[in-house]
Amino acid sequence: MESYKEIIELLKGQHPSGLAKLYQGYGRAFYSYCIQKWNLSEDEAWEVVYRTLETLVLKIGNYDLLTQVDFDRFVYRVLINFLRQEYRSKKQKETGQVVYVDFSAESGSNEGFANYLNRDAIHSYYNQEGSEHPQLTSLKNALESMEQTDKDLLLLRAQNYSYDEIAKLLGIDNNQLKVKHHRAKKKLVEILNGQSNY
Repeated sequence: MESYKEIIELLKGQHPSGLAKLYQGYGRAFYSYCIQKWNLSEDEAWEVVYRTLETLVLKIGNYDLLTQVDFDRFVYRVLINFLRQEYRSKKQKETGQVVYVDFSAESGSNEGFANYLNRDAIHSYYNQEGSEHPQLTSLKNALESMEQTDKDLLLLRAQNYSYDEIAKLLGIDNNQLKVKHHRAKKKLVEILNGQSNY
């Protein structure tokens, strides 16, 4: 795989070979990951790959990526963002139901992607990331203690659903939904700070 520094310099300089080297280094790993871990079709997988590569070309020069791990972490996050959008859209069309993407599941595991890159450093990094942080556990517990509507509202907004989409998905009135979201966030913070038991 090409040096991440070389790829960054080529992309910053808008050199045509930058995209080619990025694809050579990551494209096939992206594609395999989409197909085998997220069960996308070939067309869906290539769409995610193209959107990921396009975004990396446009955005990667705006970040200070000092190490290979920083570079791979950034690349992974961009890929996962598009995978999440594709997966959510696909499942919603199939079922007509609200879909949450569970990143603790194998389909979205960091360790799984590290295996596709096949590098010891990134494998080690994602193994470390894969162990759940205590704050994440606290957040999950806090969300579970909330009323279902508040929990759904917070999770849907976190996945970039609009208020109109949320109202439709949850079958509730959009009136004051923004205010309800603000109140739900306040409740969540209070629970996390140990100030309330909802």
